[in-house]
Amino acid sequence: MWVALVMVPCVAAAAATPVLSGLYSVGELGLVQFTLVDGKVVGKVKSSAQCTFPPDTQVVSGAFEGGVFVGSVTLCQTGAGCALQRSYPMLGVAHDDAVAGWIRLEGSCKSPALDGRSLFFRPATNEEKQKVASESSAAQVAGKDKSDPAVQADEAINEGQRLIQDTKFGPAREKFRQAMELDGTRWDAFLGYGLTEVKLGHPERSLEYFDKALAVAQLRKTSASNLAMAHYNRACAQVAMGDKKGAVASLKTAVRMGGASNLIDSLTDDPDLNPLRTDTDFRRLLAEAQAQHNRKKPK
Repeated sequence: MWVALVMVPCVAAAAATPVLSGLYSVGELGLVQFTLVDGKVVGKVKSSAQCTFPPDTQVVSGAFEGGVFVGSVTLCQTGAGCALQRSYPMLGVAHDDAVAGWIRLEGSCKSPALDGRSLFFRPATNEEKQKVASESSAAQVAGKDKSDPAVQADEAINEGQRLIQDTKFGPAREKFRQAMELDGTRWDAFLGYGLTEVKLGHPERSLEYFDKALAVAQLRKTSASNLAMAHYNRACAQVAMGDKKGAVASLKTAVRMGGASNLIDSLTDDPDLNPLRTDTDFRRLLAEAQAQHNRKKPK
């Protein structure tokens, strides 16, 4: 398991425990409201930036040990074989009323919420506070509450992702099914359902949902990296079905859309692709992807 890495400066004398309370800007994750609950710092999203968390989703949890924040942060992420959301351990250094931490994601996963590997907490500006207040008022006027199907679909998808992390694939599949019924425009609900079918030993059933995920994603003009993720997972299902030719074709599409550098680790190490390791077409694809990756490496 990857762990967060942080350089902790030496201090000459013990300092008061920092306080993390109120509205903060947490990198590109968004504006987060921090409170103290049972001695633990808890942060809930109030306004998302790069990640599409529903309002009041808990994304940060932890406590201070001296001047160091020890906890976890939930991030959205992209990349082949990567969960759409995942919680990572985090260590952060407190300085005045800000916290700076460094997080290393798993494998080739990337998160638009991070600046490289860093995540910086700083108090929200007055403008940001006004933005949250106005968005809250607008949501109330629009009646966007727990009864909104789109909000319920978000919650179901988030819960499905958490259950996948816990390898509870049956309950996760049910959550994605609920999300599909609540909001048929959520490509990630179809993708999650397909993934659980593969994990439950039904790869032939998953293809229908991966294809739906791709169709909806293209209609909604989602990012190329998300499309690459769907093609990659489709390839994993095809491998499980014994369709090596189809799997290599899907992987070629994933590399074309997502870029060799983003996929090279998964292509090299993913055990789901082991049945392809001796396949001539796959070995050729892997060699081409490695060459593309090497050309893009900084000299």
